[in-house]
Amino acid sequence: MTVFSVTEGVYGIDVELFDSDVASVYCFDDDEPTLVDAGVAATADELLDGLEACGVSPADLSNVVLSHVHVDHTGAASALVDAAPDCDVYIHESTATHLENPAGLIESSRQAMGSHFDSMGEQGPVPAENVVGVPDEGTTVNIGANSLELIHAPGHSPDHLAVWNPERDLLFAAECLGIYFGRADQWLPPATLPNFDVDVIAETIDRLETLEPDRIIFPHFGVWPNDPEEAFETARTELHRYDERILELHEAADSLEETKRAVAEELLALSPPYDPVVESFFAKLLTEGYLRHHGRI
Repeated sequence: MTVFSVTEGVYGIDVELFDSDVASVYCFDDDEPTLVDAGVAATADELLDGLEACGVSPADLSNVVLSHVHVDHTGAASALVDAAPDCDVYIHESTATHLENPAGLIESSRQAMGSHFDSMGEQGPVPAENVVGVPDEGTTVNIGANSLELIHAPGHSPDHLAVWNPERDLLFAAECLGIYFGRADQWLPPATLPNFDVDVIAETIDRLETLEPDRIIFPHFGVWPNDPEEAFETARTELHRYDERILELHEAADSLEETKRAVAEELLALSPPYDPVVESFFAKLLTEGYLRHHGRI
């Protein structure tokens, strides 16, 4: 577990999914300590240690904001509520019931992730009284000197939220724009099963760009190191480049598995420097996400 500073009072916690520098959550140390995303169930203990390293006792956690319902973002939510029974857990209202009864979420995640799901762990339920459903028009969470505007930003998933911190001009983009793996200097678009939508993602990119953030942070992974405008330009370019090329590779391949191997080799090239499971995991999600979007699988 590694903790890193984003800016004064905001910390990233590497939950070390598959490898370091792959998945993180973010702690806002304010009057109401708030966590953005929860990581996976399997690393809940490491997350609690990470909060302590940020100077926040888990029992003092006031809010947990979940960007979307995928298990690599919600998995440890029940453990956080166990540690802080009075905390509010924000998620889009359309998927709030999956926190309260995660059985369906766990099963659909197993189907989407295959053998990779075993590294995630099975999350427990979050009591209904802790869950705050966020409507399409969004909401604002006031946490002290700072506020967090929760903006409905679908495309990666229909329930997706971005988090805007206007006092710092800080955008927690979640997977609205894509994924950036710094050790490989590699950008990935936000495709995944089952409800990824290229056209909706493109609209979301345009909408978030109007915020004109000073800094952009990602759960996968960390702080964007370059000019924010470059992130939006890259997001557009890679969204459509992968779309075109994955369809071409699929047409040339004899099978879905061969397509995944071609995508990993040509488009991802993450291993090395990352553990091979990282490349395998994202090759599966990207390939199947785009192909499902086009009705090819």
